[in-house]
Amino acid sequence: MTDKANLKRRQFLLTAGVGGVSAAAAVVAVKSGGSDAAKTDTAAKADQGGYRLTEHVAAYYRTARV
Repeated sequence: MTDKANLKRRQFLLTAGVGGVSAAAAVVAVKSGGSDAAKTDTAAKADQGGYRLTEHVAAYYRTARV
C-alpha cells in the first residue's frame, strides 16, 4: 500500500514540476513577443518630463494587482 502512495506522490510532484516549467515558458513567450509601438510611445513620452511609466514600474503594477 505504501508503494502505491509513493507512486501517486511522485506522479503529483512530476505533474507540478511540468506545470511550473510550462508556466515559465509561457511567461518568456509573452515577454519576448512585445510590441515595438509601445516602446516608441514610451520613448516619446520620456521627452516630456514628469512621471514616466517605465518597464520596471509596469512590472510592479502587474505584481501589485489584487
